[in-house]
Amino acid sequence: MTSVAVAAVVASDAIVLVEGECNDDGTVTVIKDETFDLEPGDRRKAYAIMATRIRDRLKNGIDTVILKASSGGQFAARTAVLHAAELRGVFLSAVPGEIEVVQRQKKSVSKGRSRKVDDYLKDDAFFGDKFDGIKLRKGSREAAFLILNEIDD
Repeated sequence: MTSVAVAAVVASDAIVLVEGECNDDGTVTVIKDETFDLEPGDRRKAYAIMATRIRDRLKNGIDTVILKASSGGQFAARTAVLHAAELRGVFLSAVPGEIEVVQRQKKSVSKGRSRKVDDYLKDDAFFGDKFDGIKLRKGSREAAFLILNEIDD
C-alpha cells in the first residue's frame, strides 16, 4: 500500500517541503519539491500568511507530515534559531487535524543506520537509487530523507 507524505525542514525564514509517495519497494516517488519563503516585514503578519499557505497546501491528499524537529544545542540560542522554532510552531499549528504528524530529530534519524544523515545527503548514487519522480533539489534532500526514514522504520 502506498501513502503520500510531506516532509518539512524549517529555517528562520523559509520552509522546505518535499511531497513523496512511499512505494512498497522502499523507494520514494517525489511529487513536489518546494520552498515557502516567509513574507518580509512584520513577522506576526508573515506567520499568519504562512499558516494559511501551509493549511491550503496540505488540505488534500496528504496522509502524513514528517517535520524535522528542533534539537537542544549546547550553546545559547541565536535569534535565527529562535525564529526557526517560532516558524516550526506556526507550521505545526497549520497542519490540518486529520493528518498524522511525526517529528524526527536529526540525531535519532541517524541511529540504526550505517552512516550519518549528512553522509547520505552527499551521496548522489544513494539518492538516484532511492528517489524517482521529479528532480529533487540538493537543498531538499534532508526533507526527502525524512520520508525515506519513515518507510524504513
